[in-house]
Amino acid sequence: MEEQILSRKKLESLTNKELINLADDHGLDIPGSLNRNFIIGELLDYFQELEMSELADKKLNYIENDAEESEEENGEISLPKSYNETKINVILRNPTWVYAFWDISESDLQSFEENEDFAGLGLHVSLFDSAESEVQTDSIDLKISLKDRNQYILVSSSKKHLSLSLEAYYTGKQTLTLARSGRISIPIGNEYLKNAVPGKNLDFPPLVCLSGINSMLRRQYLDHREMFLESDA
Repeated sequence: MEEQILSRKKLESLTNKELINLADDHGLDIPGSLNRNFIIGELLDYFQELEMSELADKKLNYIENDAEESEEENGEISLPKSYNETKINVILRNPTWVYAFWDISESDLQSFEENEDFAGLGLHVSLFDSAESEVQTDSIDLKISLKDRNQYILVSSSKKHLSLSLEAYYTGKQTLTLARSGRISIPIGNEYLKNAVPGKNLDFPPLVCLSGINSMLRRQYLDHREMFLESDA
């Protein structure tokens, strides 16, 4: 079922309570004490991204269907969706973003279904100050679903080295590490990322603003705000 895309006019006709309830329904963590205009702005950004995502999905489905028909006509064989091996890899997309991708074997998936204590999967991001260090100086834990097979991760500009592990959580039991990635080095990033919080005006150059970076960072903060926080450990 497709979600309804709401306009500014419709949002402005709602009460503050209705706006907060709408944000909650869509999984947006927006405090009720925020300015009404800011709440409406956050919802508009969300629905705009949702609309773009739906259009992209429709285009991707068209391309995939067209490609499948072409492969059948040419007798080509497409790559499998899974290689039935539990493993995880991570690559650097740019100085502040990494891309993680993984696979899970059928035997592991079956064991999750049969174990009543299975509580879900997650990614454990270990951050290090040096390539040789064996002790992590900071970490991030991200929840993922059984269907997920990739994730973009925004990292702080102060971190220099990173590795990932695919974790299985069990109720009342120790977390099980299913697979670990190799360690990668992260070039020094941009200080803007540390200060990217809603309501704070960041003085980006005009050309950078055209990329939509303010909206991207605000959305990233609301969805994964733990990535922006320095560890107290």
